[in-house]
Amino acid sequence: MNEDNRPNPDALLNAIKEQTQKENSGQLRIFLGMSAGVGKTCAMLQAAHQKLKEGIDVAIGVVETHGRADTLELVKGLPIIPQKKFEYRGTLLEEMDLDAILKAKPKLVIVDELAHSNIPGSRHERRYLDVIEILEAGIDVYTAFNVQHLESRKDSVEAITGITIRETVPDSILERANLVELVDIAPSELLKRLKQGKVYPGEKAIQAEKNFFKEDKLTALREIALRMTAERVDQDLQKFISTKNDGSLWQTNERLLVAVSHSPYSEKLIRATRRLAYNLEAPWIALHVNTGITLNDADQSQLIKNLNLARELNAEVITTTDIDLPSAIKRVCRQKNVTQLIVGRPTRRWFRDVLERGNLLDQMVRNHLEVDIHIIRQEKLHQVRPDLIDEISYYHPKTSLIKYWYTFCYLIGMSMLGAILENFIGYKAVGFVFLLSVIIVGMFGSLGAVILAASMSTFIWDYFFIPPKMTYAINNSEDLLMCVSFFVVSLITGFLTQRIRFHEKTIREREERTQFLYEVLRSIANANEKTDFLNQVITKVGNHLEANCGIILKSTQGKLEFNEARIYSIRLNEKDQAVAQWCFKNKKIAGWSTDTLSQSRALFLPLSGVSETVGVFVFQPLKKSRKLDIEKENLLFSIVQQLGSSIERHFLNKRLAEAQRIKDSEELHQTLLNSISHEMRTPLTAILGTAAALENEDLIKNPNYIKEISVSLNDAGDRLNRVIENLLDMSRLNSGVLSLKLEWNDFNDLLNVVVKKLEKPLSQHQLKVTFLNELYLAKIDYTLMEHAIANILLNAAMYTPAKSEIKITLKKSSSHFIIEIMDNGPGIPEESMPKIFEKFYRAPDSPTGGTGLGLSIVKSIVELHKGSVKAFNVSSGVSHGACFVIELPLDIQPQAPGE
Repeated sequence: MNEDNRPNPDALLNAIKEQTQKENSGQLRIFLGMSAGVGKTCAMLQAAHQKLKEGIDVAIGVVETHGRADTLELVKGLPIIPQKKFEYRGTLLEEMDLDAILKAKPKLVIVDELAHSNIPGSRHERRYLDVIEILEAGIDVYTAFNVQHLESRKDSVEAITGITIRETVPDSILERANLVELVDIAPSELLKRLKQGKVYPGEKAIQAEKNFFKEDKLTALREIALRMTAERVDQDLQKFISTKNDGSLWQTNERLLVAVSHSPYSEKLIRATRRLAYNLEAPWIALHVNTGITLNDADQSQLIKNLNLARELNAEVITTTDIDLPSAIKRVCRQKNVTQLIVGRPTRRWFRDVLERGNLLDQMVRNHLEVDIHIIRQEKLHQVRPDLIDEISYYHPKTSLIKYWYTFCYLIGMSMLGAILENFIGYKAVGFVFLLSVIIVGMFGSLGAVILAASMSTFIWDYFFIPPKMTYAINNSEDLLMCVSFFVVSLITGFLTQRIRFHEKTIREREERTQFLYEVLRSIANANEKTDFLNQVITKVGNHLEANCGIILKSTQGKLEFNEARIYSIRLNEKDQAVAQWCFKNKKIAGWSTDTLSQSRALFLPLSGVSETVGVFVFQPLKKSRKLDIEKENLLFSIVQQLGSSIERHFLNKRLAEAQRIKDSEELHQTLLNSISHEMRTPLTAILGTAAALENEDLIKNPNYIKEISVSLNDAGDRLNRVIENLLDMSRLNSGVLSLKLEWNDFNDLLNVVVKKLEKPLSQHQLKVTFLNELYLAKIDYTLMEHAIANILLNAAMYTPAKSEIKITLKKSSSHFIIEIMDNGPGIPEESMPKIFEKFYRAPDSPTGGTGLGLSIVKSIVELHKGSVKAFNVSSGVSHGACFVIELPLDIQPQAPGE
């Protein structure tokens, strides 16, 4: 396969990653429109009906019909997952039931109005986050939204319509979509539908026609939607082109590329390309190819200036490394589907043109590049025809004198060796010794040293070895031809050796950068907390790029704060803090080596994620003599971009966790209020009723009635006391202030006391107790353990029918003391088994009464005693029910006191 026609490895890797993601998650299809009423929902439902006919399991998660008859008609025949009801500010509202969708797990779910904001208290604040969770569960999604709701188009739409857009979705949703389908309609036709009442009913349609629904505004929105869809199609095409390997170009759309170097004339090329791209309404690329030339400070600054100019003019800047400039340009043109190439008119350079077989333009034409080439003339001012020294310095402009001195000394040594070997091998073979010397210089020295070695070797061989000696005259034509051939061969051999050496150096540096970037990404991926990977990345970047690095994160209020909790690994003075604030606020690079606040001692880069800027990365070089080269700068930018995305993802996860915590807290709060209000209302009602009855003088004269009232008051007081005790115990257990009062107690006595106290609540059940046959003392908190056992017995009495049997058995194994409580009730539902010891949890279809705290308190008390409690269902013949087992560690029994 031709090397130029090979597919881009990075593009292949990205394609594999995307394919893997598609296989591991659901498929997303977006129906996009310019505004409401174009028929997005109808098109989505029609596609759903087609899938249903194909035998696909389809369900509607949520569809907003807005009372439109055609939409209501299309909803018929599609399975609907009922929406979840929420009470918000006294109003009962409905929202898409995410949990029901995940539980039903259809193959395809319909989710309308992607930009919708969920009711407070929902799992996610926005509906698009619900869709992401559905996709990650492996469920396909059809969804719809209007172009004004896309985050990147928000400002443009607001400027066109004059309406504030409050609900948006990030562009990453569009990038994640497997298919984007534009539902288009002419603005005049849409206005006609509006007047017919097919978009909004009644007064709402009149209001819309006065504001949003104007033909000029709709036309502008339509253009935005069409352009956005075209951009998406173009991106998909670029992915296909980057992975194909047939070497052909698909020139479906104009795309320009300009070759940029460190020359000042590149500025003119960049501006000319920008004008051409603007006139053609086409995207354009600025390409810089690092061919291994070592740039001085001035050239490095000029190159960075040129690339920054291209970025300011909205170019896609690409940098690559290749010793063959034409091949690199040809490769990028094919990868990016370029149609027009812009280059400067090359200057004639004889030495370089001979070595490289022509100038850049000649090589591009000879390579049959399948693009149109624009040649931009250069200004004649300051153009000086280069001499040989200038052309040689092009390949290695900075060669220190010490290298030339080493080369000179090395050749003197090789000359002495040749003088010794001449008597044995002859003067002609000595020429090969000098040729070997030039090759060795090419392996370790610069190109200037190679040229010096080739020239000196020729003159030394001629003067000291070729007859007649001690003169440059050559009498034999064969020797003359051999001497000239030696010079040319040694020069070319040294030049090729130098190129091989540079190629090997380029591969090694690329491998080192790849390995470094891999280590950084691995540190980010493997860290559980942001503090872990931030410190690791800061250290790695600082060591690799020879700099002091740091990170400043924004606070929860969205501001950049310079306290110890928000700053990592760096200290800044007031001036640097001001630069960091400017960088964070304007989302632009500032400080050292830039044109903005360049007096700062550090470079400040915004840490930007998909939808927000999360902080600032600080890069303070240890050596300030020159700017970063392009490769190091690109590496730094890549790491900062990855950090921004990772930190944003951490912030989002933290916000989701906080939202879930608040939701759980609100649910617990509501459950607590409901259960406690019921539990306290029942005995209070009995107490209040009894108090009212005591006001009746006739009733209080009846002693039997007084006795009944007394029993009723005692029962109500006991029930109220148990509720309050449970709440107080749970509060003390959660706060951690509850300490055990451990004393030696007999469990047989403890069990007798518990049964005696619960005689009334357990009077409707048959209680069977099996005590230990021997005296055994356990070191326990008597009151708390009594409370724990009582809670299990009350729970058994609540869930078992009257006159059923409750068994209590005390056992002792070799290592544990065991209390087993078993009832003959219906048992515990399997789905509730993992949750029965959670606070405020009550199994479905539970009897009225109870706070859901009893078993949670049991678990906490037993674990404080370093024991365990478990529950399971039992079924043996006609016997069935639930069984609770408490296991406490055995203690060494105390010695009985002497007589």
